Amino acid sequence: MAWEVPDHRKVFRVFKKREAGLEHTIKNGHSREKQWKAAERLREAKLKIFKSQFDRDSVLPASLYVPDAKAKVWEDMSVDDIIIMYTEKGSNGDGGQC
Repeated sequence: MAWEVPDHRKVFRVFKKREAGLEHTIKNGHSREKQWKAAERLREAKLKIFKSQFDRDSVLPASLYVPDAKAKVWEDMSVDDIIIMYTEKGSNGDGGQC
């Protein structure tokens, strides 16, 4: 059914919004708790991108999604590691490898 097909662009827009939110909390020196929550939301959004890509590119239903290596990296990454990655991304100005 058409209404069940996820809008992949929307999933990506949500990810970009979560990414901007984390960068904002880091740049403006918000509390560790706010940075932690923003990083958790970012990871959830990133994992939804992987699932959305699977759903878009696979003939299998989304319910059979199995994370690939890139998704496993994000699943296994600690929230502190995400915060550090985005802190370094901002200080290097090189765009990071997100």
